[in-house]
Amino acid sequence: MTQRFVVSLDAGGTMTDTFIVDEEGKFGEVGKALTNREDESASFIESINDAAGYLKLEEKEILSGAITCIYTGTGMLNTILTRTGLKTGLLITKGFEDYLILSRGQRWLGKSYHQIIHFAERWKTEPYVEKKLIKGIGERINIFGEVVIPINKDEVANSVRELMDNGVESIGIVFLNSHINPTHEIEAKNIAMEIVEKEIPIYCSSELMPVIREYSRLYSTLIQCYAAEPVRKQLLNIEEKARKNGYEKRLLTVLSYGGLADVRYPRMFETLLSGPVGGIMGSKYIADIVGLKNIVCCDLGGTSFDVGLVVEGYIPIKREPIFHNFMLNLPMIDIDSIASGTGTVLKIDPISKRIILGPESAGAKVGICYEFDRPTISDCDLILGYLNPDYFIGGKIKLNKKDSENALSSIAEELGVEVYDFAFGVLELLHTQTRGAILSRLTGRGFSPSEFAAIFYGGSGPMHLWGISKNVPFTDVITVPWAAAFSAFGIATADYLHRLHSSTYAEIPHNADDETKLKAGEMINPVWEKLEQEAYNLFKMEGYTDEEVRLKHFVYCRYKGQLEDFEAQTSVSRITKPEDVDKIIQDFEKAYGALYPEAMKFPEAGYLITEVAIAAYVDLPKPKITKYELEGESPKDAYKDTREVYFEDKWYEFNIFEMKELKPGNVVVGPSIIEHPATTLVVPPDNRIRMDEYRLIHFMGR
Repeated sequence: MTQRFVVSLDAGGTMTDTFIVDEEGKFGEVGKALTNREDESASFIESINDAAGYLKLEEKEILSGAITCIYTGTGMLNTILTRTGLKTGLLITKGFEDYLILSRGQRWLGKSYHQIIHFAERWKTEPYVEKKLIKGIGERINIFGEVVIPINKDEVANSVRELMDNGVESIGIVFLNSHINPTHEIEAKNIAMEIVEKEIPIYCSSELMPVIREYSRLYSTLIQCYAAEPVRKQLLNIEEKARKNGYEKRLLTVLSYGGLADVRYPRMFETLLSGPVGGIMGSKYIADIVGLKNIVCCDLGGTSFDVGLVVEGYIPIKREPIFHNFMLNLPMIDIDSIASGTGTVLKIDPISKRIILGPESAGAKVGICYEFDRPTISDCDLILGYLNPDYFIGGKIKLNKKDSENALSSIAEELGVEVYDFAFGVLELLHTQTRGAILSRLTGRGFSPSEFAAIFYGGSGPMHLWGISKNVPFTDVITVPWAAAFSAFGIATADYLHRLHSSTYAEIPHNADDETKLKAGEMINPVWEKLEQEAYNLFKMEGYTDEEVRLKHFVYCRYKGQLEDFEAQTSVSRITKPEDVDKIIQDFEKAYGALYPEAMKFPEAGYLITEVAIAAYVDLPKPKITKYELEGESPKDAYKDTREVYFEDKWYEFNIFEMKELKPGNVVVGPSIIEHPATTLVVPPDNRIRMDEYRLIHFMGR
């Protein structure tokens, strides 16, 4: 009988990780391969093959037995950052042709405090559409959905012809109030489709994200026009490679808010920043099982350090995230990233002689020790003894320690310090920067670290958790044996999901009477009903019945007078009585309280619901976190050897253990290093770790 699996892959800037779960929820070793930016289908197969080897199977046996295969990569992000997308034209409401340039006056978006206060150091990110390819169209629909100025059809036709003469490869249509009444956008699209000589993608903002906030809706539409089809082509290439190796179904990818969708999903812009969300989802999945409510999720990889929160079991969602200095209309799990991974390039300021980390990264080339031409933090880890040069990705790649020492020695000599002190100082700088990112995320929202446990993952998370967590009073510091593929693990906990949004307007004063509450229902109920039907139709096209689909309902609400909406999931699916509105308000208050201190609540101002959403799910098999019997504290079965390691200001003899051989109940006392083919856990002197009954590893400081 063929074994059945869920296969999930997370292709980061450095590594492509594979996580395999069988149909009973059992999982084991992770697969690793260096990400092939030129051909991700190659690293896709290589990573699956690596994981299959631990199961004594071939990649064809894994893929032919796959219930589903999930892949998240950096394709869309790279397409946008490298400006290699489609040449895009834009039809926009006349009078708004310069909206991209004006950018709603938000030139400060994504800038540092220093850049914000020094105007001369701010720059404007170039729009994805050339000025000559933006065409104003005479039309106007008012805020009530009534046609005030009929669409100028001749103007649409002439504009489309001009765009085609200029060689555009996609067209976006964004009219001011199309979220209320999409008639004009649909008419413009129909006219354009009759004119274009070849099949090119034409996207209406009302089809992609029919919500208010036209600026962020505009940029979301342009990202879809600019990057969706090149990324879809890459994903279809990966799907084809999977099918050649026995996979029989459609490839799924990850959406930025944590769900899964077919790679043919029409709103591909929702996959923009999908990679890091897996770690947050995996953290919450574990936390729900072991009973943790508040978690700081810390993902340290080769390219970046990502930090997110789970608060009272709730994952915060950004409604209008900032990306590449633009604001998008895209629900996204709230994650902060800084360019501080272990592949980060080291530089010395020629004037101040200050060490600078990044933002450049070696990515899959690791550092001087492998194929990169400049030293990185990985070179420091290697010469200090933390990394085993013969056990990187289980020994499949050999690192050159001598080259790292030579490169770092020349920098240390320039600074007048000993090379090992220099290398350790670089790690301290990394730890300071990443620790600062965690603390600013917590304290900026009024939280204390003493209320949170921290989960560290990513290929380098276990190696540096000792330094990042130093002197931070977390309730617990945790990592897992599968930390190196933790985002891929998190992806495997996701459901097949479609999330649909639409604007509405429901004002609920403080102490509103029953009639006012029922009027709110008249505004919200029809929108929810419309979104539900759209979701059922999407799943029908993908082969699922209505009975297999389950729904969650959301409102986007604010206290009147505030500028930002907050997402709140509610158990109410229809407002049929005043008490239903009371329950929605309670759900909003709970979600608001998870993000901000209780004192910031302001119910006396009343409430404003500006948007509603539904999330439609189909369940998939999930990893099963097994509870084991505890064994003795002695880790003698995992002991391998000793190694000289530099820590703080001297060399120590560290005991070396194999992580796969640790058993629940084992305690490892520092100085020790616990090795895994895909990661390394450092336990400094006077520290220790303990593996609990779930095989979670708890780090205990001095």
